Amino acid sequence: MRRPTALATLALTALAFTGTAVLPAHAAERPAAVSSVAPQADASGKAAIQGKGVTVTVSADKLGSGNAVAEALRGINTDDRGSFVQQAVEKAFNASGGRHNVMLFNLSQGYDDRFSNVKIYANVKWGNVYYGLWIFENGEFTNTGDGGWINWGMYGWFERNGGHVKFNRSW
Repeated sequence: MRRPTALATLALTALAFTGTAVLPAHAAERPAAVSSVAPQADASGKAAIQGKGVTVTVSADKLGSGNAVAEALRGINTDDRGSFVQQAVEKAFNASGGRHNVMLFNLSQGYDDRFSNVKIYANVKWGNVYYGLWIFENGEFTNTGDGGWINWGMYGWFERNGGHVKFNRSW
């Protein structure tokens, strides 16, 4: 599925004008997960978990570990964006059972995702940066924006060639 940069720009613009975050279109297709950790509903009614500068909204959870992933990300305490991304993908991998690939990507950048069997999807806000978090079995991802740890990170079984990543199943 192609996610043009315009979608992320629209979401950030809506947030700036209304104070309400808009989820990517594919997130709206999935059921909202209920959080057991001090949930606060956003304007869409989805549960958001907030912590030290990190907000996580899980909108798909086929593994049943969305709350554990949200809690793990919420516990990250760093002022360094690159460090946040590195810690986030590792913590999400471990909190989701260590069997699936993980991708965290800055939604203001251009990208094309072709993931199979997405198990968890969440919107993650760190400071003023909005990321998409996918936990999935296999697929491909192309970063058409700026690379580097501040904009994207991955964890799992993959082969990377520049901005293109091919993910394999762990089994």
